Amino acid sequence: MPKYRSDLMSIPSYVPGKPIEEVARELGLTAIDKLSSNECPTEPFPAVVDAITEAASHVNRYPETSAHRVRLALAKYHDVDPTEVWVGAGSSDVLRSVALSVGGPGTSAVFADPSFILYPITTMICGAEPIAVPLAEGYRHDLEAMRDAIRDDTTIVYVCSPNNPTGGHTSIDDVRSFIDSVPESVLVVVDEAYAEYVTSNDYASMVTEAASRPNVIALRTFSKIYGLAGLRIGFGIANAELIRSAQRTQAPFSVTTLAQVAAVEALKHQDLVAQRLADNAVGRSYLSSELTSRGFTPAPTQANFVYFEPDQPPRDLADALMANGVIVRPLGGGVRVSVGTQAENSRFISALDTVMVN
Repeated sequence: MPKYRSDLMSIPSYVPGKPIEEVARELGLTAIDKLSSNECPTEPFPAVVDAITEAASHVNRYPETSAHRVRLALAKYHDVDPTEVWVGAGSSDVLRSVALSVGGPGTSAVFADPSFILYPITTMICGAEPIAVPLAEGYRHDLEAMRDAIRDDTTIVYVCSPNNPTGGHTSIDDVRSFIDSVPESVLVVVDEAYAEYVTSNDYASMVTEAASRPNVIALRTFSKIYGLAGLRIGFGIANAELIRSAQRTQAPFSVTTLAQVAAVEALKHQDLVAQRLADNAVGRSYLSSELTSRGFTPAPTQANFVYFEPDQPPRDLADALMANGVIVRPLGGGVRVSVGTQAENSRFISALDTVMVN
């Protein structure tokens, strides 16, 4: 019998949104809409599929561990140096390596609550202490309280903007002020997984500034608007020295050949990205409006999902919706609904009406 670390059972497991196949098996349903994992509801761009197909015959070789072509493409697109780009198997891979590199027993990490569930999980995997700071009124990051929560042993702070699962964003001025107020010995992770969906005028990305600061990394992903969730590729932008040091805990060959090829091709199609941004804004507005008209108060959102707190236990509502063929995600005290196609969004509202009547 292996001897496991003493705190292993206290580390929560990441529970993803149920896949369509599992729900179909459990409930015997044939028509299911998955609105639980904030995935892009449409397939990858056609040119991306072609690039993946062409590269498939080369997967007998290990991928390039430095993701050189991806870093060059991202550096050009974001106007940074290639040494300031860190590519991982999803932004969560970079997040985990950062946490392992600066955290550990005797340290702590600060994050909002509710926010991305991997922050406390990764913190505990590292053996560090998680410090959760409740969101302020209106589901906003309470940056002042987060700053006050920083202790002498704190090595990392997470700012998720737009925030998952609530969808609210933090203005660029507030992010800058927060970073300026944090000791340089504390790494600030600005998680921008949903940045491409933002339409608010007071939002700007830290991608353009992270490399010029000694203790900041901005995270992005290809899993959302680019539609590459199944290939797992994301990146961080930070100063080159930070990346050289923190990268030591990343496993080699973590980003597959197909993911690298797909990311490079996907970046070329910003016109299609812009269309997805517009479509998401329409769907987001529709869901928020329909929920409001039914007496709910959805959180202000700039992401590709809508969050609301129902009158009944979130898990009960999610189970009832799943029985009607719609998978959503209960998180914290609320329910998060991903923006789907217009047909999927409409079916969610119809299922919600059915559940409310019953």
